[in-house]
Amino acid sequence: MYCCQAFLKVQRFKLSSSAVLNGQKYRVYGSICFAVILLGIGVPLWWYMTTVPRVALPYSGIDDLSNLEIRIKMKILVAALTDERATALTEEIRRTFEDSEIYDLEVVYQVVSSNLLALAFAHHESEKIASTFDLDVGNLLFLESPNLNDAVVVGSKRTIYFSIETSNEKLVQVLSEWILREKSLKLTKNALTNPTDYSLDEENRQRFPASSAYDVLITIVNPDPETLKVNWDLRTMAEEYIEPFLDQLSMVSNFSVKSQWLYLLPLGVNPIRVPDSSLQGRHYGLMEDVLPHIVTPLEKKLASQVSLHPCINFVAYIVPCDNAPLYIYTRNGRKSTTDSGVEAFLSSRWGGVVFTNPSFEACEAAARGKATTIIPDEAIIIGTFLAQLRLLLGIPEMKPISSVTVVPLVGLKLRDWEVDALLRVRAMEQLTSAKLTLQSLAQLLTEINRIVITDVVGNRIKVALDLVERSAELLKHGDLMNGFILSKDAFITAEEAFFDPTLLALLYFPEDQKYAVYTPLFLPAMIPVLLSLRTILKYYRGSKTDPKKVTTQNETNKDSTKLKDKKVQ
Repeated sequence: MYCCQAFLKVQRFKLSSSAVLNGQKYRVYGSICFAVILLGIGVPLWWYMTTVPRVALPYSGIDDLSNLEIRIKMKILVAALTDERATALTEEIRRTFEDSEIYDLEVVYQVVSSNLLALAFAHHESEKIASTFDLDVGNLLFLESPNLNDAVVVGSKRTIYFSIETSNEKLVQVLSEWILREKSLKLTKNALTNPTDYSLDEENRQRFPASSAYDVLITIVNPDPETLKVNWDLRTMAEEYIEPFLDQLSMVSNFSVKSQWLYLLPLGVNPIRVPDSSLQGRHYGLMEDVLPHIVTPLEKKLASQVSLHPCINFVAYIVPCDNAPLYIYTRNGRKSTTDSGVEAFLSSRWGGVVFTNPSFEACEAAARGKATTIIPDEAIIIGTFLAQLRLLLGIPEMKPISSVTVVPLVGLKLRDWEVDALLRVRAMEQLTSAKLTLQSLAQLLTEINRIVITDVVGNRIKVALDLVERSAELLKHGDLMNGFILSKDAFITAEEAFFDPTLLALLYFPEDQKYAVYTPLFLPAMIPVLLSLRTILKYYRGSKTDPKKVTTQNETNKDSTKLKDKKVQ
């Protein structure tokens, strides 16, 4: 009986020992599963989900843009009556511009027959003769003609006519100041690169910055519509005058023409009454210093900010009879009347304002309480607007040079060499701006590694970089038109990449905030798992105990069992 009890105790001990071992083994396996799931799957998944997506960018190529020189190749053909004159003028042009930082001039010459040009200007056939020469966009022709009244005549195409007596120095002066305008191009590039070191000249201050599109807003302001009624069809005026002019510049940018009427809008300043007996004592003046104070109240009412594109404003202000006639005075106290007799002023990078004075008879009728209808001189007003538009778009007025004239414009078209000069200025501005935009964006993305770089932004940056390089290469080889088109595309693409809204997605979510947000979530679950690693380690260390010690322990257990059996007996 005692033997049976001892046997049952031994079996019960073995069963309890095996159960304990199996339970410990299952706990260890469970801990291993939790550790693998949390540390092997959860932590990498969390790290991947919280990592900012950033597409690889061509940083080395963007850095190389600092060494990219923008040079414009231009072909000049000298056609003279004698080989001696052609050679001398060619050498003078080459010598003058051999150290140019912007231009790479290819000057060639040929001798033409005097019979071909003898009756050219008498029969107005000069442009037809010039068209027989092969001239691409951006190139220029110097053509000697024996029948010129002036020393130099600049044609409407790409031809400069000069007489036999004209000096080479004067031709080089015309080429430098009117056609190439290298100083303005250098200043445009340097002012964009180092704005604090260079001050803009008048041309650059007036010109609107490069943009993919512009809005041209024409506004008629009538502060006293009850007394003075204006009869003017703005839509017809815009379609007949403004739009044909802008169509010629469609390759430069997209233009949208709009018009509006404003009533009961005061001038914003009080004109000074100036005694003048010749004008029956009704003479008012505005000093140049107060003209900016007119633009500010007008800007609030024009609604020119309804579009994201820059707005070129043109305002025709109908002067009320209480302040008519109104004239603009310079700081020296002189009238600032234009050649056409219209009172107008230009505000840089904003637009122009034209004052339309009603007639004396209209104001007399208004004084008797009778409403009067006035019809403005559309030709003068639109002509002033177009002259201001030329300046605002980057076609400056040519400084007078003695004995040098220009062929009058036919209609509203621009001269071909003026368009070429504008393309060169815009290409230089757009390429320089695209370079700086890409470099600034690359520096920003390098310094702040939490900014998201999507595939769209990365592709735009790569495309803009390629367009800048290709455009510079085309300009270097003399392809002005295609080089300008690519510079425009590079400018637009770089701007779109820089102002992409996805760049600000995680800008204000740095690393410390990421850990501060997720640590309270993961730490309570991580502590038991990390502590269980100790149990797993102890378990595997115990299973790898020395076999001799295990055998000795087993023998000891057997001996103790035998002693217990003897005592039971």
